[in-house]
Amino acid sequence: MNNLRPLLLTLVACAGLHAQCVPGGLAVVVPKNNPTDGLSMAQLRKLVLGDVHTWPDKTKVTLVSTDQEGTVFKCLLSSVVRMSLPEYRKYLLSAEFRGDEPLHARAVDSSPNALRAVAGFAGSISVVEAGSVAALEGAVKVLTINGKRPGEPGYPLP
Repeated sequence: MNNLRPLLLTLVACAGLHAQCVPGGLAVVVPKNNPTDGLSMAQLRKLVLGDVHTWPDKTKVTLVSTDQEGTVFKCLLSSVVRMSLPEYRKYLLSAEFRGDEPLHARAVDSSPNALRAVAGFAGSISVVEAGSVAALEGAVKVLTINGKRPGEPGYPLP
């Protein structure tokens, strides 16, 4: 039985890695008229890293992000791109030094302001607190990730 204790502690610790970063979890939103209904985690990662610059309809992608020191952005980094903030900044800078097109981004101070920015800016995408979406649900579209909606079992974002 004593040999099982370390294994059980490891399993409990690993389960905590998938706990929600923010109450209610995260949601990925785009303007209501965006033709995309869902993304895979790999596609979302490429968008957040700036590796994909246009939507299928050729509209430029703009990442609307909340404060980089805030919980939502840190949760986005850890769960989607699996990088720390310094690693993420270094990645973005290295892309520019390689001559790649830089990530188009707009910074806002909160999830409600990110929702307003996405609603009014074609091509934009943001990861926000899922609980804040109801306020502008008619102006933005919540994307499925890996075929799941926020709150559904198996939804990959915390």
